Amino acid sequence: MQRSVRTACLLVLLTAVVTASAPSLIRIKPGDTLSALALRHHTTVAKLQAANHLRGTTIYAGALLRLPGNATPAQETTTRRVSHVYTVRPGDTLIGLASRFGTTPKALAARNRLHSTMLLIGQRLSYGVTVRTAAPAARVAGSVAQSAARHRAILRTRTLPSRAAVGTMIRAAARRHGVPTSLALAVAYHESGFQQRVVSPVDAIGVMQVLPSTGRSLGRIHGRSYNLLKASDNIEAGVTLLRDLLRATGSAPRAMAGYYQGLGSVARIGLLPQTHAYIRNVQALQTRFA
Repeated sequence: MQRSVRTACLLVLLTAVVTASAPSLIRIKPGDTLSALALRHHTTVAKLQAANHLRGTTIYAGALLRLPGNATPAQETTTRRVSHVYTVRPGDTLIGLASRFGTTPKALAARNRLHSTMLLIGQRLSYGVTVRTAAPAARVAGSVAQSAARHRAILRTRTLPSRAAVGTMIRAAARRHGVPTSLALAVAYHESGFQQRVVSPVDAIGVMQVLPSTGRSLGRIHGRSYNLLKASDNIEAGVTLLRDLLRATGSAPRAMAGYYQGLGSVARIGLLPQTHAYIRNVQALQTRFA
């Protein structure tokens, strides 16, 4: 029973993982225009055209649109409940006010400790309103950039293993987890060139280019923590993810696709052209490390 629950949790994790390499895609909605989308995602029409090989400005609802590298999601929102006070006016009823405030007469009466449905003109009633607060995407992107800069600064101060030592650690981790050695080495080399000091703009760290969120998720599933700034832990996390992807997909190419694009994205939209190229590149590197 515990094993089946663990497997289910693992599959959920692998579907939710978004890797550092996965491109940003949005689905076009009815009424969207290229200029409006460019404004919303802090980019330009020309860049959207270039990223999607568009000759003109015609786009179609339901299609996927790739965002250029410097584009960011328009907004993230949070919700909270805020208390408001209303003064009863002539003609107001408990049922009418409850409908206007998005609640029920019973809940409104309980909130204001009313013992009957009769309201008095001038009476003050408290009710709750859901408020959405939008956080500029620049703030979200800025926090990621700050985290990446902090990790680069930390790694600059450290003495890190040589590429030869990194290769030895990858081979050992691959044998330990039953992952083909050539696959682990090829993925690691493609991601960072065996360099622990590499931190991407989206804060993918080190040799295996593992995102902090992915490291935390793997840690929860496997009951341990990964210090991604430490080469041995970084390699352990990356090879563990490869092992889990191989078990979940039963296919080395699909495991590579999951590592690059994320299994959730693969399931939703299929393999992207970049993913096909990634698989070909890793397979070519495998022959080098065979």
